[in-house]
Amino acid sequence: MPKTLTCFITTLLLLAPYAQANTDAAEAAVLAWLEAIDRGEYELAWEKASPLLQRPLSPNMLERTISAARRDFGTVESRRRTRVINETSMPGAPKNDYREFTYQTRFSNKPNITETITPHFEEGVWKVSGYYVQ
Repeated sequence: MPKTLTCFITTLLLLAPYAQANTDAAEAAVLAWLEAIDRGEYELAWEKASPLLQRPLSPNMLERTISAARRDFGTVESRRRTRVINETSMPGAPKNDYREFTYQTRFSNKPNITETITPHFEEGVWKVSGYYVQ
């Protein structure tokens, strides 16, 4: 095997645990944020959010927006991650380290909802900067 290819493969193998740990930390932030939303603790969710989410939305606006989006869904019964994508930029946001998590979520009144949550890494911490529901 050529030396260059060996070095490349070795680098990938060494970085894989770091990338997984980074994704795990990002998902932990996402799930904590979602739990606050699920419990109706919008002020806490706003405080844990990124300035990219905080600037355009006050805590009350965050509550109204998410409540309107999830109006008839009922309570969360289950949530299963279906995808995670690593990104270095998002529309209208500065270049940074982003993840895009997609979950299939079962609500009591809507059994098949897709939630997409985008955290980004800032000042050594993952913070949610976007939430979309379909």
